[in-house]
Amino acid sequence: MTRPKRRNDGGRNRRWCRWCRWYMVLASFLAMPVSQVEADGGVVVWTGTRSERPAAVVVSPPAPRVGVIEIAWVGPRDPAAEAIVRHAGGTRMRSGFVDARIDGEFKASFEIAVPGTWSVEIDPDGDGVAVPVRFDIVVGGPIPAWRSLWLPLFAWVPLVGVGLLAAWRRAV
Repeated sequence: MTRPKRRNDGGRNRRWCRWCRWYMVLASFLAMPVSQVEADGGVVVWTGTRSERPAAVVVSPPAPRVGVIEIAWVGPRDPAAEAIVRHAGGTRMRSGFVDARIDGEFKASFEIAVPGTWSVEIDPDGDGVAVPVRFDIVVGGPIPAWRSLWLPLFAWVPLVGVGLLAAWRRAV
């Protein structure tokens, strides 16, 4: 029994397959959707003590942009506690705290529409004697639209690679 003879191509087919394999591996990284990750707890912007217990303020997202910003108070608080944000242009917003999933953490959300420096004041004991916590956050402009659409813009690249590989395998 004899085996069918293959023509000697000098290893071109192997090199082509190896190139296609690496192309597909690299192109598959384009297909990975990358969006804003919500798993990050944010950035600690203030730490101190309130009612002889440690407390902290966490701002999320870590790089605030126009949109929803969450300010979390971790520590003791009064039910009348509130957070106030002010912009230099005169915009002022007030929000009460709601319980978070973690014990001792309370969150206030704000819909920020204007980029720039915002002054934040948190009064954790309501009208109590403790001095309110004050700090500034810098809010950036909105995320460009193309950053949320990059996956559909480049999804054709791995598809072309698959098509070329299929055409080559059919031709050989």
